[in-house]
Amino acid sequence: MVPGRCLSKKGLRCDPPTFEHPSRRSERWSKLSSKGRRKKSSKVKRRQWDPAKFAEDAAPLVASALGLDSLGLSEDEYVELLRDIIVGLVGDRVTKPKPENIIKNIRRNESRIMSIIAFKLLEVVPEGKLTPEQYEFVAANIGPLVIPVAQRLYKEAKRLGLDVTPLQGAWEEGWRLRGDPGPVGYCPNCGFRAVAPDGSCMVCGKVLDDKELKEAVEFDAKFEEFLETASCNELKEAFKRGTLYVSHASTSLEPQTKWDVEVFLSKKEREALRSAISRRCQPS
Repeated sequence: MVPGRCLSKKGLRCDPPTFEHPSRRSERWSKLSSKGRRKKSSKVKRRQWDPAKFAEDAAPLVASALGLDSLGLSEDEYVELLRDIIVGLVGDRVTKPKPENIIKNIRRNESRIMSIIAFKLLEVVPEGKLTPEQYEFVAANIGPLVIPVAQRLYKEAKRLGLDVTPLQGAWEEGWRLRGDPGPVGYCPNCGFRAVAPDGSCMVCGKVLDDKELKEAVEFDAKFEEFLETASCNELKEAFKRGTLYVSHASTSLEPQTKWDVEVFLSKKEREALRSAISRRCQPS
């Protein structure tokens, strides 16, 4: 008889049953279970719908809910106006949202998103083609995004004979939110604080003459302060150069910010410098 085997009642050989220690069996099942979990967790949910197609379908409903019907756009133009904004609001979500959810999201962030819609409208409507209703919508909603499009909007307002005051307020807000003081002087033609360092207006394009430029940057008051506070060397250097730079708050020999405006001193102003030097800088 072969060792390790047995003989059955019918005379057939059989092997004795083998037994697995419980701890080893538990370990084996644990490994199998963990493999199953890893395999299951590796499945990633994928989006089964097209955000752009959803945005195109939802655009008319969103436009109506936001009161944009008054803009008088075609259906295709409403889609162009709102598609990218809706896609941005959808983000990376896997499940398709309802248009009502998009509308609620817009209303929670209404000021910011309406500003974007106003800016986008200027891309949808060609320059020189804005209707009065469209201009009024943009002027009321553009907010701080007005800075790069102020020149166009000023032209549209003049063409339509409409008020630019809302744009002036948005212009000021835009510079404040940028954390940038912006231009120094107010343009005598359009009323925007938009006088660039070269003496031209960033909004209406007017080039200011010397008198207009000094008035725009309030040079007289700042020059009087310079005459009283500048050192003797500064007074003499200003007299020698015949020019000064004007910032938001003062006058100096060198520009203090990128917005400072250079002004040329008149004969009367040079005489004022000579008098200040004589009065303040004579040796005792």
